[in-house]
Amino acid sequence: MKPPQKFFDVVLDNDLDSLKRYLSEIEEKVFTENILSIPSDILKKYDKNRPGTLTQLGINYYNIFTFVNPEIFKLKQALRKLAMQACEYYEIDFDSQKYLIHGWFNSDFKTLGDANNHGVNPIKNPSHFHDHSDGLGAPWFHGFYCVDAEPSSTFYKINNDENNIFENVNKNNRAILSETGHPHGRDDWFFDNKRVTIAYDITPLNNLVGVKPNKWMPL
Repeated sequence: MKPPQKFFDVVLDNDLDSLKRYLSEIEEKVFTENILSIPSDILKKYDKNRPGTLTQLGINYYNIFTFVNPEIFKLKQALRKLAMQACEYYEIDFDSQKYLIHGWFNSDFKTLGDANNHGVNPIKNPSHFHDHSDGLGAPWFHGFYCVDAEPSSTFYKINNDENNIFENVNKNNRAILSETGHPHGRDDWFFDNKRVTIAYDITPLNNLVGVKPNKWMPL
């Protein structure tokens, strides 16, 4: 029988001020210098002041782990170790999976929504909710790393069960990893500074065979 869902996490010692400045520079240069080489007719459809733009661009136009930066490099190393831990827990042969990773960063504006305080379960709030109930679970994994996300929480609906909600209290410099298949969402952000996280998917090579060229890279 498959083991129950489990979160794997690690706290890094990255210089978060440096990393946040770096990500802010990327965000600016995407639109001023088109550093992602996005066709101009497509890029003009995006607004850097619109919430979720860097997240949406990450789906098709970049992989944050291809950027040369010491903090991002250290994060990728840590995620490899977390994936190995997860595979051991789920009794999966890590090496045979030939894992690939794809990541992007989220730079979110202040959002108040209907919530008046932190820790309000947003599972039913479409603007903050990601329905991954169709995910296949291990050996497919995903997660996120907090650059500047305190104080806030991310909620997981374990096994898509309304009565099994897990609140992950976010901590800066901590990366988490979970199997796919568990819908999740964050609560509102009440501050003028942007809420910055890095998100990622970790997928077996066989899952991508035959797919057109993309931004995945070996873990």
